[in-house]
Amino acid sequence: MAPVSSKAIEPSTRVSRRHERESGVAEQRLSRKEIRQPDQFISFSVQIIDWTKAHTRYLIYSALGILVVAALLTGWSAWQKHREQQAEIALYEATKLINVSTRTTNRSQAIEQLQKLVSDYKSTPAAALAYWHLGHLYFEGGEYTAALTAYKQAQQRFTKTSLPLMLALVALDVGYAQEASSSCDQAITSFEAVLQLPTHWSRGEAYLGIGRCHESTGAPHKAVAIYQRALSDGEVNEVTRQAISEHLAFLQPHTQEPGQEAHPPNKP
Repeated sequence: MAPVSSKAIEPSTRVSRRHERESGVAEQRLSRKEIRQPDQFISFSVQIIDWTKAHTRYLIYSALGILVVAALLTGWSAWQKHREQQAEIALYEATKLINVSTRTTNRSQAIEQLQKLVSDYKSTPAAALAYWHLGHLYFEGGEYTAALTAYKQAQQRFTKTSLPLMLALVALDVGYAQEASSSCDQAITSFEAVLQLPTHWSRGEAYLGIGRCHESTGAPHKAVAIYQRALSDGEVNEVTRQAISEHLAFLQPHTQEPGQEAHPPNKP
């Protein structure tokens, strides 16, 4: 077979090279056409600028509104903090009258100051403590209905602030006031609610309160049952156990007389 001459393939090679050059030029022209198209980011930026210019007035009003709201919130917060501080000062002044040695002499003045505090600063944490102190003063003066009202006001506020210690103390005080008012059914409910609280130290007092109420309503067997339940409760301290044991001894069948007068509430 005769060898193929280089001159025979030269025309096809030239055609191929010419085609490649034409393709490169076409690609180059396409790229230049694409470059002439508007950039998407620039177009979007222009749209934002145009929209901003068209709504400048509304944007200014919105910004001013936000500033006004922020200023109001800041002012309200500062005012509320100032009120709480003033209430704490008023509470301190009132409790100084309660803690002095001439307690009975200053009782009326302390009540007056505490009543003014709860009236002027009713939404502050100090108002809850003020109601609690008012309850004590009323209770010691034999005004059990007024004491119960004050304790319930304190109870509502301590529930909102989630203070387990104070909530347990006030719950016991509510029960004491109900017991002293001869509302034993309500007192038993209050004392039973204390047993459901996580403050285990208050359990003994709650058992005693329930037992006393059963005694005063002529249900000694129920009182004995609750006292025995208390003695089996490991959370009851030794001092309270001793008091419960004394009640049990008092309720022995051979010493229990029908219609026997119950002990008055022993509020600690």
